[in-house]
Amino acid sequence: MAAESLDSGGGSDRGDRIGQSADRTRDLVAATGPIAKDADVVPTSATPRRNPVPALLASLTQNTLDPGYAAAARRRAAGPELGRGHRGALRAVAYLAAGVLLVGLVLGAAAGATEQGALSADRVRSGLVDDVKQAQQRVAALEATASGLAQQIRSTQAALGGTGPLQSLASLEDAGGLTPVRGPGLSVVIDGSSAGTGSEVILDGDVQLLVNGLWAAGAEAVSVGGVRLRTTSAIRQAGGAILVDNKPVFWPIEIDAIGNPSTMHVAFVGTAGFGRFNAFASLYEIRFDIMASPELSLAAAAAPDLRYASPLVTTS
Repeated sequence: MAAESLDSGGGSDRGDRIGQSADRTRDLVAATGPIAKDADVVPTSATPRRNPVPALLASLTQNTLDPGYAAAARRRAAGPELGRGHRGALRAVAYLAAGVLLVGLVLGAAAGATEQGALSADRVRSGLVDDVKQAQQRVAALEATASGLAQQIRSTQAALGGTGPLQSLASLEDAGGLTPVRGPGLSVVIDGSSAGTGSEVILDGDVQLLVNGLWAAGAEAVSVGGVRLRTTSAIRQAGGAILVDNKPVFWPIEIDAIGNPSTMHVAFVGTAGFGRFNAFASLYEIRFDIMASPELSLAAAAAPDLRYASPLVTTS
């Protein structure tokens, strides 16, 4: 009985509490108005969301334009202000222009120095050529003086008489080439082809061989390029120039030999010098001309410079 009364008492208490809750709910509804449905509920910042949208997805859906396009549009709108890439390109162009200018200055300075050096070399070469010409003129004047003095000596000797020691001296001078001579003979002209000079093909040994052939053919007196040969004459080469007794002779070189033109020409054809130059003319198209002359004039050779020999004095 007690339990039943307890249960009935407890049930009445719960019913009272439920009724009070219902009354409070009605009062709240009356004060605030009817509760909206779930579809009409507007979420606020204070309203929590059960499924939040990720930030990247929200950015893609809200900002459809790529930021790079917007930055480019702002740069175009800025006008004169250029981007970093344009400034770098302009800097590279400026460096390139400066480098080209520097190289041009260096090349210009080098060209100027080279031209100045060439002008200096030309002046030095011209001065040396003038010195050589003046020296040659002095040598020619001295040779003419020596020839005149020798002629005076011979005239005096002839006036004294042509017998005895004077006759022997005249014969020795003629044999040594110390007196000018004239007579018939052969003239040989040698030179290079039309494209160059004889220095490109003809050497001093070739000229020596040619001169020895003329001596062997019967020549009595020979001159090479106007220089009379004597018993101690030498033919040498210095660069492209031929030297006869240390005197330069120039191309074309004329070799004059006094003797019987007919017999000397026949004998000269059979010499080694003629054969070599005839081959040169066929292979290299050099100039090799032989002409008979009724009269040739050869100057006297320079007197030898005796440094160690002295005349032998005889007593009668």
